Amino acid sequence: QVLSEHPLDTLKTRLQTRARADLLSARGWPSLLTLTMSSEGPRALFLGIWPRLLTYGAVKMSLFGFYEHFRRDTWGLSPAAAGALAGLSNSVMSCPADVVKSRCQVAMLQAGAGSAPVQFMRTLRDLVTVHGARSLFTGLLPLAARDTLGYAILFSVFDVGQQQNVVPSWMVSGLAGCSFYAATLPVDRVKAVMMTQSFSRPAYGSWFVAARSIVAEEGLQGLYRGVVPTLARTFVGQAVGLTVYASMMAATSADNKGE
Repeated sequence: QVLSEHPLDTLKTRLQTRARADLLSARGWPSLLTLTMSSEGPRALFLGIWPRLLTYGAVKMSLFGFYEHFRRDTWGLSPAAAGALAGLSNSVMSCPADVVKSRCQVAMLQAGAGSAPVQFMRTLRDLVTVHGARSLFTGLLPLAARDTLGYAILFSVFDVGQQQNVVPSWMVSGLAGCSFYAATLPVDRVKAVMMTQSFSRPAYGSWFVAARSIVAEEGLQGLYRGVVPTLARTFVGQAVGLTVYASMMAATSADNKGE
């Protein structure tokens, strides 16, 4: 799943960042893809994949674990409330990997550069040694806001779709993922801008400053920059992720009934 969707995620992050003028000048994902392929090559589309590969399983298990805890185990909340609390709780765990991944993705891939694992370790080392461990939580506030609202909507749409049983589970899952970003893409743009800015001389001291700067220089449409690769990436990712989750829960439920 990570391998299939990561090139789209890289295009998304590169469209959203304001850290590189050449990326900001791209008018859309086709021109950005052309620019990236011509100047850096296809390897650039897989920059930042190692933070995702190393943490994806743990982050997803944490998210679904929180959701099941709030939804069924003890709290018995609605899908929206359980999803919101799960997203909020999980954001602290997912933030460091998101920061490292995003900064790797927007880095210029130079000829003769080290392998992806080397780049990942170098980026992580520089963040911690130069800027301190707190730098790994840059952008936590917009990330938490995004995931609180986004997962409330995602799990609500997914739950309704599963109950209606009108379309295949993978399609319900993909559409639930798209509903996440349809509601939160402006916040996601702010998050990406804060995570990928220079930490030595940060241009945006808060999410509000970042959002105001984006709107002032790009208009309201700037908050939706990267919408196409974002929706494509999340449809693919959630079509797999939520379908696997639903299958596992169904198997677990069947086992419990058989005991």
